[in-house]
Amino acid sequence: MRIPFVGEDETTAGGRDASHTGFRLHEHPWLSVGAVLTFETLAIVLVILVFTVANVPESPLRSVLQPTTFHFLFIFLFAPYVLRLPSGRQPLSAYLDEIRLTRIRPLGRLFFLGLSCSLILVVSQAAGVLVYRLTLGEPLTAEFVLGVVDISSLVPPESWSLLVSLPSALEEVTFRGVLLFTLLQTFTKRKAVVVSAGAFGLIHLLNIPLGTGSDVVWVLGQVGWSFLIGLFYGYVVLRTDSLLPAMLVHYLGNAFVGSITWYVQATASVETQVLYGLVFSVGVIPVVGMTLWARYATARWFSTEQATVVSP
Repeated sequence: MRIPFVGEDETTAGGRDASHTGFRLHEHPWLSVGAVLTFETLAIVLVILVFTVANVPESPLRSVLQPTTFHFLFIFLFAPYVLRLPSGRQPLSAYLDEIRLTRIRPLGRLFFLGLSCSLILVVSQAAGVLVYRLTLGEPLTAEFVLGVVDISSLVPPESWSLLVSLPSALEEVTFRGVLLFTLLQTFTKRKAVVVSAGAFGLIHLLNIPLGTGSDVVWVLGQVGWSFLIGLFYGYVVLRTDSLLPAMLVHYLGNAFVGSITWYVQATASVETQVLYGLVFSVGVIPVVGMTLWARYATARWFSTEQATVVSP
């Protein structure tokens, strides 16, 4: 079901309040950006306070439940019922469809696109580690190369990365679901993608006061590469008309990055880590590669209606 945009007949809007003529947040894109960032921050702070007051011990389970809870609070309460984004009051089913959360067909092709883009991301991260090793004048031995691509450390009990990275996929629902499709009410596709990516980058500044990334240089690097990869996420959502590939890449990228880039993280300065992050790990090279591949794959395997070109 297609959800109408601003200016269309409100009688087709799937149950929205056609009599409401007051202030509508979704008609003010920049205010909507501020509101999303504010209420996402509010959700994060509230949930952290609740878990802290409840004295929930630090554990892999808390690392999953805490972010999942604040993402759900924003996605299923604040966005549709408080902010009424992305396009006003409407039934929950219509809201979930409009933010592309329930659009998962063709499932096999969407899943394959997400996996193949994730492979490009992993290869770029591994290449960055090898380049860094060469800049140190160290040899690329078979043992070292195999160590870079060894993902056995991801499996519990060695690591809980595969589990604790799951909630990161929900960030796509907020920024490429709710926010992107709010901005598309008034912005061009290209501008909406850029602005939503910018907001996604800015939210990572919370890592400074929350203590999850207190080094300012590192956090600024997070802002930068989150913006860059956010451009790809927005692009692939519009090309596929679904959140699934972006959510899959986001999850797998977070799950694997630590096990692949450990050598750089262990031996390089923060400034060098940020540089390699912006170029190899989550930045320019993988974003360009994934975007080109997504453009080719969607043009070849998806319907013309789904393979939307991002342009003014």
